[in-house]
Amino acid sequence: IIQSIAPSIYGYEYIKCAIALAMFGGVAKNPGGKHKIRGDINILVCGDPGTAKSQFLKYVEKTANRAVFSTGQGASAVGLTAYVQRHPVTKEWTLEAGALVLADKGVCLIDEFDKMNDADRTSIHEAMEQQSISISKAGIITSLQARCCVIAAANPIGGRYDPSLTFADNVDLSEPILSRFDVLCVVKDQVDTLRDELLARFVVRSHRKHHPSAAGVDGEPLPELNLSNIEKIPQELLKKYIIYAKEKVDPKLHQVDQDKIAKMYSELRRESMATGSIPITVRHIESIIRLAEAHARMHLRSHVNSEDVNTAIRITLESFVETQKFSIMRSMKRTFSRFLNYKKGNNELLLCILRQLVSDQRRFQKNRFGEVQDYALIPEKELSEKAKAINIHNLSEFYQSQPFKSNRFSFDAKKKVITQMI
Repeated sequence: IIQSIAPSIYGYEYIKCAIALAMFGGVAKNPGGKHKIRGDINILVCGDPGTAKSQFLKYVEKTANRAVFSTGQGASAVGLTAYVQRHPVTKEWTLEAGALVLADKGVCLIDEFDKMNDADRTSIHEAMEQQSISISKAGIITSLQARCCVIAAANPIGGRYDPSLTFADNVDLSEPILSRFDVLCVVKDQVDTLRDELLARFVVRSHRKHHPSAAGVDGEPLPELNLSNIEKIPQELLKKYIIYAKEKVDPKLHQVDQDKIAKMYSELRRESMATGSIPITVRHIESIIRLAEAHARMHLRSHVNSEDVNTAIRITLESFVETQKFSIMRSMKRTFSRFLNYKKGNNELLLCILRQLVSDQRRFQKNRFGEVQDYALIPEKELSEKAKAINIHNLSEFYQSQPFKSNRFSFDAKKKVITQMI
């Protein structure tokens, strides 16, 4: 399902996973009919221009059963919530619904979220947490339902995301509004020679594939970019699956690992205070529970199990770590590595380590010699030492894997050297 989210966008598995969970959503609770606890998951995607943020929103608009798309620049407070106007015939005051009310039991997508006025942004505080909108205008006093998840996209201050600053310093958003988002996704446009080439090949291939006259012109089949062997689910089938899961499945929190969530919350609070980043509040515990329920619903399970909780913790931690300064991010990744590496295959972890070794070597060459070679040589010993640190001892399967070969790596068993052509 995650691989099938926005297949026309290359990479960004972490964001696709968060969007998939938001589309399934958690379970809303109303104990005793007095206090509502929302089940919808709110996501904020922030990053550099040209990183497909708006494309993600457009994909959700086409896939979700009910979706309302608006932009921060073109929508005012009343346009998002509700407003009163005189009826042209009866001349009486009538109440008109805004985007958040129209998206009830669906998804509200807000692009250019940072361009909204502060007064307009404040008006959606109540809608995002309490999921209702209170109106007291022109003699009309009522409350409207706005039970929708909010997926917003924003650009950082100055246009580019600065890794040396925290997330709060990079975006022009207040703490109350940031704490209402369950997942904060940071998209950075970083220079990576190999990844850039794969991305370019993916884009060119997509254009060739979808060109009106592409079928049977030259008789040459388009080359597949086998970066993932998982078969994609068609968009219409995925849409029906999401509707079925939301209507029929309500996962319950019986066997949830409460101690693990409590311990992780206390660790996050300590790290948050030490680094001076986004404050961790009780809302983050609710976020983990909602993400776990959404993951269970995605698998059509009636109960939340430890796998769902571990996945929810991983996504919450990835969100927290990605919003840190670059200097703190690496130490945090080591601190929370046991959570961050959950359900990631050995090949994925080893490929990540290998890319880091190549990146370090290229940086060293540029600083030392002023130029970079068009290939990288990594001694097998370096990789095996780092692999042993995460309890991976057999690398032979990794050397034969598809990700290893598709990233232009080759292994010389005699010289015990890994080569990458760049």
